[in-house]
Amino acid sequence: MSLLIIVKEKLLSIGLRNIASCKEAYIMRKISKTIVFIFLLVQFIQADKVNAQTLVFKENFDTISAMLTRGWETINKSNPVGSGEWKQGNLNIGANAFSGSPTSYAQVDYSSTDTLGASTISDWLLSPPITVQNNDSVSFYVLSFNSANYPDRLECRMSSMGTSDSVGTNDTTVGNFSLLLRSVNPNLDTFSFPSVTVDSSAWTKYKGTVSGLSGPTSCRFAFRYYVTHAGLYGINSSTIGLDSFLIMHYPPDAGITENSLSANVRLYPNPAEDNLNIVLSKNGDYLINIYSALGEQVMTFRTESSGNINMSAFSKGLYSVQVTDRLTGNYTAKTFIKE
Repeated sequence: MSLLIIVKEKLLSIGLRNIASCKEAYIMRKISKTIVFIFLLVQFIQADKVNAQTLVFKENFDTISAMLTRGWETINKSNPVGSGEWKQGNLNIGANAFSGSPTSYAQVDYSSTDTLGASTISDWLLSPPITVQNNDSVSFYVLSFNSANYPDRLECRMSSMGTSDSVGTNDTTVGNFSLLLRSVNPNLDTFSFPSVTVDSSAWTKYKGTVSGLSGPTSCRFAFRYYVTHAGLYGINSSTIGLDSFLIMHYPPDAGITENSLSANVRLYPNPAEDNLNIVLSKNGDYLINIYSALGEQVMTFRTESSGNINMSAFSKGLYSVQVTDRLTGNYTAKTFIKE
């Protein structure tokens, strides 16, 4: 075989390979463009679903007196009843309102009952009737002036009985408002209610979800300031603020859930011995609460990023870690075993 023939065959072989490579590259570019288009289309559809959310109700508490003419109502069932009640913010919480003018928030304090210190506060702020349905998202912002020393508690409740304002007959009953959507500091401890004396930017968002309805229903929502051993000389109760009450409706397939933070939180090792790592997929402002199997809160702290917890002082058993995003109100709970 002559050198010329060998060279021609080599060039032909290289050419065919180059042609094949060009075809493969062309096909891969077409496939890549198609994949990108499908991805962007899916993202657009998902964004459209989320944007399909609708505002059901909004209250910024700009003027309490005007609210009372629009169907809002205050009821004080404290025992005994004091001189105080839900009122316009007056900066006694040590901070400006979360949004709007400095005093555009609702405020209530220890004066809802007497000064003896063995009293129970059960002071209610009721919304006008609002038509809602299952899975509607309820959110609000709260803070306390000094729950770090005089614990406060706030409940968000719902009644599906239309215009009814029945909150029960005394300080321990709730009447038609039996559905508890969210409780802030249910155990009246000194660290679970965001407090200005600990953090000057303490306004924190809390969320709940409407459930138990057969369809669109006229409901009322209630904020209950509920504190035992309260009053001026009580061991509990200071002053709290409430702001930016919002109800949103999301389509059933919008992918908005109370557990939307779950995929962003990971615990390891599990089971754990002396140390537990909490991995957060992105930095932010998070409240971490750890509960025993009996529901007792054994630790709470705030963090902006992933971290490590020393577990050496914990008893062996099952624990739950609740992670709340203080900016969005989304939360998730994960369990681990201490060996």
